Amino acid sequence: MDENKKFLHYNGQRIAYCQYGNMAAPAIVLLMGLGLPGQAWPMSLLSYLLQEGFRIIIPDNRDCGDSFRFPAEKAITEKELGKAIMRALACMPVSGNYALEDMALDIEKLLNELQIRRAHVVGISMGGMIAQVLATQCPNRVASIVTIASASGNPKTGLGNLKAIQALIARPKERTPEAVRAYFENVFYTLSGSDYKPEVEEMRSLLEAVDRIHYDAEGAYRQLLAILVSGNRAKQLRRLHVPTLVIHGTDDPLLPFEAGKELADIIPGARLESINGMGHQLPEKLMPRIGKLIARHFHANPA
Repeated sequence: MDENKKFLHYNGQRIAYCQYGNMAAPAIVLLMGLGLPGQAWPMSLLSYLLQEGFRIIIPDNRDCGDSFRFPAEKAITEKELGKAIMRALACMPVSGNYALEDMALDIEKLLNELQIRRAHVVGISMGGMIAQVLATQCPNRVASIVTIASASGNPKTGLGNLKAIQALIARPKERTPEAVRAYFENVFYTLSGSDYKPEVEEMRSLLEAVDRIHYDAEGAYRQLLAILVSGNRAKQLRRLHVPTLVIHGTDDPLLPFEAGKELADIIPGARLESINGMGHQLPEKLMPRIGKLIARHFHANPA
């Protein structure tokens, strides 16, 4: 466990988080994607944002990292998850333990705990969806948002290729560290873009981080169901007036570039920054560029 980690307790739940930087500086909340804890954010990006004069808060979303695990009566099977995905694609309701709205409420409670009136929010993939929901639920608390490789929940634009979907929802074959590593190696490579395939050293670094995250497939499945439960958020996003930057790779196999383009079109005043050849990932080579994009957007829209 990170020695810097602290905990918010509310309603019998526990949300783990870390803080970095000057506590009086403008705050950025970084929200990670499906099944991964906050420590999956590249340290190089954190260092850049700290140098730009921001305070950084990184929570572990519910059902991963050191945050609470939602109790479930029975395990979710891949077959059941597949059926839920098909229902979502058919625009039919999906049931789950919680929704994105509940995950956004966790972040609002954390802002209250830290006495932060307004914050900037960055989210990748599912984290970007949580950022969107947080901004629609309490726009007065969100100064601006940046979404990376995210989407609006529209099944017509948000469906990636089958290989990418299968890589994500498959479970590690065993609960051993070796099996989890093999699972993530396949995920990282499959979701990467053609111009940013992880090189040996980057993959080694990614897999070393995997050894520390205590991956929970059940928690990841519940998070995925939360995305499906919330469904298409286009109607709410069309009424959103929080300054928004959408960063999306042109080679994203999981949430296609069209999903990012649509997101930028839906949110009033949003700006789209496309990155050629980037997939569903945070490549180390792109951290200086992405860090600069985030910092410029937040400096232009002070909290």
